[in-house]
Amino acid sequence: MYQSKYEWKVRRRSSDMPDDLIDKFKLNPLEQTILENRGYTTESDLERIYRPKTYDPSLVYGMADAVARIETAFDADERILIYGDFDADGITSTVLLLNALRRRTENVDYFIPSRIEDGYGPNRAVFEELVVGQYDLVITVDNGVSGGKEIAFLKSEGIETIVVDHHAFGDNVPDATIIHPDHPDGTYPFRSLAGVGITYKLVQALGLEAKEDIGWVAIGTVADLVPMIDENKKLVIEGLKVLNDSPPTGVHTLLRSAGHDGQMDEETIAFTLAPRLNATGRLGEAEIAVELLLESDSGVAYEQAMVVENMNLERKQLVETIFDEAKTQVEPDRQINIVYQDGWHPGVLGIVASKIVEQYGKPAIVLTLDDGIYRGSARSIEGVDLHGVLSEHSNHHHRFGGHAQALGVEVLQADIESFTQELTGYFDQLQLDLRPVKYIDYQIKQGNMTMKAFERFDRLKPFGQSFQSPVFLISNENISTIRQVGKDKSHIKLSVAQVGMDVIGFGYGHLVNEVSQGDAISLVGTVNVNVFNQSRTLQMMLQDVSVDSVQLIDMRSRTDQRFDIISSDDIFVIAEGREKKGENYYHFGEVLPFTSKTVVLRDLPESVDNLAYSLGGIHASKIISIFNQKEELFFTGIPKTETITELHRLIESADDGSIDLAKHAPALAGRLGIKMKFLKMSIDIMTDLEIIRVEDGIIYKDQGDSAWRLEESAYYQNLRNQLEAERLLKMSSSTELKDYLRTLISN
Repeated sequence: MYQSKYEWKVRRRSSDMPDDLIDKFKLNPLEQTILENRGYTTESDLERIYRPKTYDPSLVYGMADAVARIETAFDADERILIYGDFDADGITSTVLLLNALRRRTENVDYFIPSRIEDGYGPNRAVFEELVVGQYDLVITVDNGVSGGKEIAFLKSEGIETIVVDHHAFGDNVPDATIIHPDHPDGTYPFRSLAGVGITYKLVQALGLEAKEDIGWVAIGTVADLVPMIDENKKLVIEGLKVLNDSPPTGVHTLLRSAGHDGQMDEETIAFTLAPRLNATGRLGEAEIAVELLLESDSGVAYEQAMVVENMNLERKQLVETIFDEAKTQVEPDRQINIVYQDGWHPGVLGIVASKIVEQYGKPAIVLTLDDGIYRGSARSIEGVDLHGVLSEHSNHHHRFGGHAQALGVEVLQADIESFTQELTGYFDQLQLDLRPVKYIDYQIKQGNMTMKAFERFDRLKPFGQSFQSPVFLISNENISTIRQVGKDKSHIKLSVAQVGMDVIGFGYGHLVNEVSQGDAISLVGTVNVNVFNQSRTLQMMLQDVSVDSVQLIDMRSRTDQRFDIISSDDIFVIAEGREKKGENYYHFGEVLPFTSKTVVLRDLPESVDNLAYSLGGIHASKIISIFNQKEELFFTGIPKTETITELHRLIESADDGSIDLAKHAPALAGRLGIKMKFLKMSIDIMTDLEIIRVEDGIIYKDQGDSAWRLEESAYYQNLRNQLEAERLLKMSSSTELKDYLRTLISN
């Protein structure tokens, strides 16, 4: 059995879509099913997906006041500072507003705080050093609503602040003009804009909008994982058009340095642009990303892009190094993983925490020591409100904040052990089988998903948070082909002929050690169109795997004996009479442990009855068949009655009634037309039947029953049993062997 990483939940529709809407939006059955399963069944729901729109920026609460104050700054030639943030949303917000304001004034600068030195949001020390006495107006973008005290300081120094943000309001709301889509006093129609989205609304209200601005909105919106519906969807659709028609020099250069040369879509942003922009902020140098996006000279942009690319590589290496070190602290039996160490880079701990959650399926907290305080990030899984748990069940944290599934945590160095014990103890006593959830939109069966139907999904794009790319299930179908791919064989490619689809699994190369051709398997993933040699086929991108029955691995071939998947702790079943090397060794015909993880059938049994007795009714996750054997009978056969009769006649006709095998065995075999091995078997059968006796290498006639029957020889029966075992277990195809073993296990 191979357990899935996620808990699978297949979406089920709670209500049907009216026929008139199906006709109005020209939905095919595949689209209809997925939309119904996600709860999009009304006209307003479908409008937000298929016909999203933008809204008047004047509807944003406080927008008129913000515009008036900025116009005053223009007229008075005041000095303006844009105070941004170090993630992709904050970087693009800064670039967007800076470009827009520079269309009216040259007295505008920007500042991006360092994640490591300054932290997130308004910082009084920065304000004291860089703002007081140098600027008249500060505009925060993608931050500010939690900076009440810091912004109050600016006000005391005669500096006004406009907060442009989209994060949740807390208790420390600034006394300033706040531009926010979800303002508690506002009624803006769409309340889930990204930071760059609400910044764009300000630019529109100022009348400073340019065509290229919408491209920055698309990048920041996708990168910030805000809901991909309604206005966000419209902004990304329009932004992608601009990015593909006339990409900014910095964006084009960054994509080329990353090896991307083609059309941009939301996945290009999410997996190529956003990680690189975020990498600069994680390493404390987000300004290089801002400068790159502002650059119009391709030569300069190339140099900057290579710096960013190298920073992204450094970020990846940091993540892998810390992740490898963190894994050594993970205790598999724990229901929450809390790991900490001095010297870990603080900028990547959130990614490491996410990787730990991804691998182990349980909440994770990753901390590093900084001046007597362990600081870091926590990530949880669906259904586990880690923020709530810390609020109610932990007395040893110094400070924390964030959301149910992603938050920052600080713990005093003196309290770290108590914090760990208290939190792990709480989770362990719940006795939960914690696993993240994977929601499935549609089960693929034979003939229910065609290329033509799938291509209609382009109308649903772009996908993103709250409206993610559909997830599909292939349930309990047989593998047609399977092989490892990639330079290091770390990926897998398999085909499922029953549904006519290939599957590619990045990082799933180990599956070849778990399943093989003909095995039943369940697969979950997204689907895309694969183009190869001008042929277009549907292909699943694997996200999770489950094998419900025992895994049967055929290692009989000497060229396919992957001993690296065998552990010394596995159950070994060896030939009757062979020496046991430990308590985990059993002979065929002995009772095996009822529940076993891996059973290795090392040798060929003397009979299939002994194999059946040992395997009957056991519960094993994996059975590996090797069936090693010193001598094979299948190609030589075993003696028949005619051979024994003729040999008996020759012995009877001997002059002195005896034959010296040392002298005459080769001639005797020649007379019979058999090989020496076959002669030896015949002599042993006759001895067993007491037709002859052998003493000191000499055959003598015996006075046994002249009416002997071959079947009465126990030795002959053993040979027959071995021959049958070879036929069933050594000479059968892989599929035939697995089918046979399954029948034994089920009995």
